[in-house]
Amino acid sequence: MGRIAALRCPQCGWEAVTDDTFACGACDSVLEVRMDLGHLTRSDVRVIRGSADRTLWRWFDFFPVKNRGSVVSLGEGYTPLTRCRRLGEHLGLDRLYVKNDTLLPTGSLKDRSNTVGISRAVELGFDTVAVPSTGNAAASVAAYAAAAGLRSIVMVPAGTDRAKVTQAHACGATVVVVAAPSLDDMGAFYRAAVKEFGWYDCLSTNPYRNEGKKSYAFELFDQLEEHVPNWIIHPTAGGAGLVAMWKGYQELHGLGWAHRFPRLVAAQSEAAAPIVAALASNNATVEPVEAGTTVAESILVGNPRALGQRALRAVRASNGAGVALPDGEILEAQSLLSRMAGIFAEPSAATSLAAAIRLRREGAIRADDMVVCNVTGHGLKQVDSVAVSPEQLQPIEADLGALRERLAREGPERPDDEV
Repeated sequence: MGRIAALRCPQCGWEAVTDDTFACGACDSVLEVRMDLGHLTRSDVRVIRGSADRTLWRWFDFFPVKNRGSVVSLGEGYTPLTRCRRLGEHLGLDRLYVKNDTLLPTGSLKDRSNTVGISRAVELGFDTVAVPSTGNAAASVAAYAAAAGLRSIVMVPAGTDRAKVTQAHACGATVVVVAAPSLDDMGAFYRAAVKEFGWYDCLSTNPYRNEGKKSYAFELFDQLEEHVPNWIIHPTAGGAGLVAMWKGYQELHGLGWAHRFPRLVAAQSEAAAPIVAALASNNATVEPVEAGTTVAESILVGNPRALGQRALRAVRASNGAGVALPDGEILEAQSLLSRMAGIFAEPSAATSLAAAIRLRREGAIRADDMVVCNVTGHGLKQVDSVAVSPEQLQPIEADLGALRERLAREGPERPDDEV
């Protein structure tokens, strides 16, 4: 049984008296779930690691769901942790690992959040869940709502590419297109709708949903035989992944299971890098920025209002770093990841590798450091980011001479020589 000790404000210490309160009654900050883990002993880690459960729910006691019967699962978690030797050798990294979340049920890390968040929605008796999104979050919320038998509402801004909400629509979501002057205006409208209609909010303003990405810490601890990486690099939008991973490692360390902490890296696009900017300028707060345009559209958040401050604190507490990346470096990393490790990621997901390349080049990461890059979304989410020339798709006759000519035009180089 998951034992919830309290819903507490990490800013001022205020505690909620009901389980469905998400915001602090004193300062309006997003609350944080405090789990009661006092019943766990060293022998429990052996039981957990020996479990036949191959989902993140192997770590059930660490998540804020009281009864296993409430769990809504699509088989998420325990994605491959692949040691990329060929790619690592190319980059001068002896121990480069990729945590491949492209293989989660809906193709992105959002499934880690929503299996926990929507399980709690079932437990709290909600019948409708909602999220504003143009892609990964929409698909994930819709899929888990479908599995739970709940209604899902997905809000998207006018002009959103139809392909980006197809997955959510296929899973039965009600897709509401909103004509608002800006994304901030749409966000305000969404919050008003949640309050008006009593929907269950699946954004990072939901403390239960935020617990899901702790699973990164638990799975890495398990998959690395209780070793802790020197660095974990995470594509960063609002900061939830960094906050949750830090909390997960704190829980493992508090139990005496993990004996040190990883250094966390926020990998952001130059088009929207408020957390990186705060780190670089040694600011105490994360200031909003005007988001530009970038190929890394899944992490395009200029104002991480819910969890940005906590992400900043987590990176600093871990003695970590932040890297803001231009599109050219992101696309180069995406290509390297595909051609040298066989992992096709959307551009946003490849920012973790792009950040590793930059930090290695600058000397912050040493050759023998253990580095984990979280790759958070499948390349099929954004196929237009990879250019395929019309010549490559031009058919040839079923003739060996024509095939030789075609192969000669391609050249004899190996894939890594072309990058």
